[in-house]
Amino acid sequence: MYERMLEKIREHVAALDSLEEWLFVAVNTMKAIVTNSAKGQEQVVLKALECETTQEMQQLYDRIQGMYGREGFSYRNHPQYYYLSSLVARFPERKLTAKDKERIREFYATKDYLLYES
Repeated sequence: MYERMLEKIREHVAALDSLEEWLFVAVNTMKAIVTNSAKGQEQVVLKALECETTQEMQQLYDRIQGMYGREGFSYRNHPQYYYLSSLVARFPERKLTAKDKERIREFYATKDYLLYES
């Protein structure tokens, strides 16, 4: 999934096509934010497993930005960060299924971050 999404963001797509793609970008970017500013606290991203909708995940993303995306976050003013955040923000509300939550766990395990690629 990482390679496929890396290709998409290099094309600078305006929006994501699928819930799976959106989940990957949201989880991967949240984890990158936390890793960059508070290494060791990445498990906060797994609160996404408690979300029932994409809107709730967008709210979690916003909370993580507020908690970890300030001082100490070296990508705070980077265009790639703004771009990935816009992809997360511009996605319709959808209900998350058990399969989606499995994907969240899978995507959380990814070691590479889209944030650091441009």
